[in-house]
Order: sequence, then structure tokens, then C-alpha cells
Amino acid sequence: MKPDPTASIQEKIKNGEPILLIEYGPSKEFDEELVQILDMLTSHYKISDFSSILFTIIKDLILNGFKANFKRLFFQENRLDIRSSADYELGVRMYKSFILSGKSHIYERLARDQNLFVKTKISHNQDEILVTIVNNSKLVKGEMQKIKNSLLYAQNYNDIMEYYIERGDNSEGEGIGIALCVILLKGESLPIENFKIFSSESETIAEVKIPLKKN
Repeated sequence: MKPDPTASIQEKIKNGEPILLIEYGPSKEFDEELVQILDMLTSHYKISDFSSILFTIIKDLILNGFKANFKRLFFQENRLDIRSSADYELGVRMYKSFILSGKSHIYERLARDQNLFVKTKISHNQDEILVTIVNNSKLVKGEMQKIKNSLLYAQNYNDIMEYYIERGDNSEGEGIGIALCVILLKGESLPIENFKIFSSESETIAEVKIPLKKN
């Protein structure tokens, strides 16, 4: 993984320049790189205690992007139409079993071949840190509804295990990732409006805004 070869991460943080990362699948090396970046970033803005929470949120959203891209490859491979309601319900059940079997890693090479990536952009200044995570797969109707439900219901919980027990989405790996992000932000007294997920014609975008100045 090669983050912005034009300059060191430390220099970018010092100069207030965005940090850009592009990946096609999860890896230990990527996790370690992300930890280092966030440790440097939060140290620079004197919020080091927030580093682990920010890592958890960003990593989870990146993993969601990988899973969305891999799911599309899975649907292609099994000749299922992700835009069809019937195919979608069947496909996500099959895909969940596939993930639980531990075989999803084989799709990283296919994602690279088809240029299905997850791009993370960390913009920052003295006022805020804005994390934008993009995967180049458009949300379909069923996915968007599940995201809306997770964002809505998670606001009523303060504990992720409680959410998991009561509202775990059994069709697609329990779907608690978005709820976890909401609960973590709530725990830091940050507005839920600072966390958004939306879709364009060809991409799915997640944004998390961390204010650095108190009003």
C-alpha cells in the first residue's frame, strides 16, 4: 500500500494537505498504515485520545466498501441481477454464507482487475477533520433502505451489543457496522448529522466530520 508517494504523511499533516488512500481489499498492512496515519493526525491536532475511535469508524466504513464491491463480484459470478428484488434476497443469503466460509478474500484480485476500489480521503484543518470514503459501486434500493434503517434505529442505542441482540440484520452479516459508527459518535457527544452515507450515479460515499473547535 502506497499512500501519497509525493510527500510524507507527516508533511501533509503539517501543511494541511489531504491524505488519500486507495485499496482493493483488506489487509494487515493497510490497517497498520491507517493506525500510523491517524496517530500522527490526532497527535497534530491534540486529540490523541480520539485516534482509536476514529480508526474503528474509518476501518468499518472501508470494510463496508470492500464488502459492497465483493458482493457485486459475487452476484456477477453467480449470474444474479443485484437490481432484481428476488435475485437480491437470494443473493445476499448466498453471499453471507460465502463470507462466513472465509473465502471472500479471493475477490481482491478480481476487484483490482475490474478497478472496484475503496478510496479514503482525509481532509483536515484547525476547524475539522473530514473523512470521505468512496467505493465505486452504486447502492441499489434494498441496500439504501437498510442503511437508512440502521442510521435511524442506532440513534436509540448506547450499546452496540444491545443493538446487535435486538436489531441484528441476519440477511447480510448482521449489518451492525453503521450502527457502531453512530453509537461511537454519540459516545463522543458528536452530532449524528456529522455522519452521512449517500449514493451518486456510480459511487457510494460515506462522510464523517469531526469538529475540532467547540462552539
